[in-house]
Amino acid sequence: MSILILTGTMAYDILKEYLQPFEESVQILELPLSIAAFMTPEFILQHLKMIDLTAFQSIIVPGFMQGSTQLIEDTLKIPTYKGPRYASDIPIIFQKSIQLSKTIPADKLILTKGIEEYKDILANLYQSFPPHPFFPLSTYRIGIDYPPLILAEIVDAPKLSISKILSMGKYFINNGAQMLDIGAIVGQNNAQKLKIIIEEVKSTLGVPVSIDSMDPEEIEVAIEAGADLILSLDAGNIHELKNIPKDRAITIIPTNIHEGIFPKTPEARVKLLNQTLLDAKRLGFKKILADPLLESPISPGLTKSLETFIQCRKGNPDLPFLFGAGNVSEIIDADSIGINGLLACIAVELGVSVILTTEYSNKTRKSIDELSYGVRLAFLADYKKRPPVSLPFHLLRAKNKKRYDYTFKDLPPSPISVTDLDESFIPDPNGYFKIWIDHEMQLIHILHYTNSHDCQLIQGNSAEALGKKILSEIHLQDPTHILYLGRELERAEIALFLGKDYVQDVKFAEVV
Repeated sequence: MSILILTGTMAYDILKEYLQPFEESVQILELPLSIAAFMTPEFILQHLKMIDLTAFQSIIVPGFMQGSTQLIEDTLKIPTYKGPRYASDIPIIFQKSIQLSKTIPADKLILTKGIEEYKDILANLYQSFPPHPFFPLSTYRIGIDYPPLILAEIVDAPKLSISKILSMGKYFINNGAQMLDIGAIVGQNNAQKLKIIIEEVKSTLGVPVSIDSMDPEEIEVAIEAGADLILSLDAGNIHELKNIPKDRAITIIPTNIHEGIFPKTPEARVKLLNQTLLDAKRLGFKKILADPLLESPISPGLTKSLETFIQCRKGNPDLPFLFGAGNVSEIIDADSIGINGLLACIAVELGVSVILTTEYSNKTRKSIDELSYGVRLAFLADYKKRPPVSLPFHLLRAKNKKRYDYTFKDLPPSPISVTDLDESFIPDPNGYFKIWIDHEMQLIHILHYTNSHDCQLIQGNSAEALGKKILSEIHLQDPTHILYLGRELERAEIALFLGKDYVQDVKFAEVV
C-alpha cells in the first residue's frame, strides 16, 4: 500500500524532486490545474473517481486546497489529509511523528505543535526542581537550566520623559523583553529622577526592572524604588553598597572603576571576577550573577571576551551569567538579525541567564524581537540536543530556507525584454502623497495632498488595505501614479517588517 499525493502543474516537478527519497511508498498525481489554491474537494473528486485507488492507503492533498478533506474521504472511503502548503515541505509528512489534519495544512500543524511543545517544556521546568541551583527574580527563575531572559535597556533614561520611557518599555515588552533596564548617565547623579522612573515603570508596566549604574547613591535610591536587579557591582563599589538588601539580585563585573582598573586579559578578568564574587558571598548576597563583559568584535575583541566567559564557566559551573549582546550588535555595521541569532546560540551554550541588549541605533532596531526568537530557537535546540535548524522558531526574514520556485510550462517563445526605465512624470489631477513609517507604533502613514493643498492623513499597517482604501476614496486617474503608490506602500510595509528605515522614492539598497 502506498500514499497518493495530489498536486497541480506548477508544483509537480519540484514535488517530484523532494519525494525522490520516498518514491517506493508514494505516487504523485498531477491534476490539470496550475495553482493548488484553486483546488476544491469537488474538483479533486471529479478527477479521482475515474482512477483505481485500491492500491492507496491514504491521500494527501495540497495544503492550499480550499475547505476540508472530509468530503473526499467520505466519498472515496480512503483516509484523506492536508499536506503542507509548499512543495519543499512535503518530506515533513514522513519525517515527523504527527497526526495529519483534514483542515489544517501540515506545515502549520507542525509549527503550532512545536510552539506548544516549547511552552510545555518551560512549564515543566518551572514546576520541577532542576539539577542546578537557581534563584527567583519576580516570577522568573535565574539559573543555567532555564532559557535566558531578555533584559532591554532604556539608554540614558534620565534624559527622556516618563511618557517616552513607558512607550519604549511597552514596545520592548511587546517584542519579547521580560525585564527592563533603566540606564543611568555616566558621570551624572540623577538619583531622584531614576527613583521616579523606576516607580512609574514598575507600577505601569508590571515587569522586573534593573538599574544600570555604578553610582552608589543612584543604586540605593533605585533599590528603594523597587529595582529587582543591580547592574553593576565591582571591586570598587561593592563595599560601599554592603548594606543594601540581600534579597535583591546583583551583577558582578571584573573591574574596579574607582581605581581605574579594567583587566585586559581573560586570566586577569577571571581572577578579579572570582575575588569580587567571593566578597559578595561573604557580605551575604544570595542572588548573584556574573558579567565577564562581552566586547565588540576586532577591537578590543569578541573572541577574547568570550574566552573570559568560557574560563569563568569552567571555574563556576552553576553561576548565572549576564551577557551584554548589545556590546556586539551595536558595534558592527551589519544587519542585527543574524548577529543576534548567533549571540543567542552562544549565550545558551554558555549557560547564560540574562541577555542585556539595546535598540539604541537604527541598525539594531528589532533586536529585542530577534533575540527573543533566537533564545527560543537556541534553547529548544539545546533541549533536544540538535543543531538550531528545522524547529518551530527561526530568524529567516530577509532570506528563505525553503524553495518556492515552480516550473512554468509552455511559455511563449518570445518574451518582452524591458531594460530602460521611463522616468517621465505627469502630476495626477487628484493630488500627491507623502509616505513615512513609525516602527514603535508599527504604522504606515500616508498624507494625501490635493492640488489645492488640502490634506488628509491615512494610516495602517497593510499596503494592500491602504492602497484599496485610497483607490476607493481618492480615485486616482493616472495609472503610473497608481503603480507608483502600490510600489511605495509595499516598500513601506517591508521596511516595517525588517526594522529598516523607509525613505520615499529611495531604493532599499541606498538606505544604509
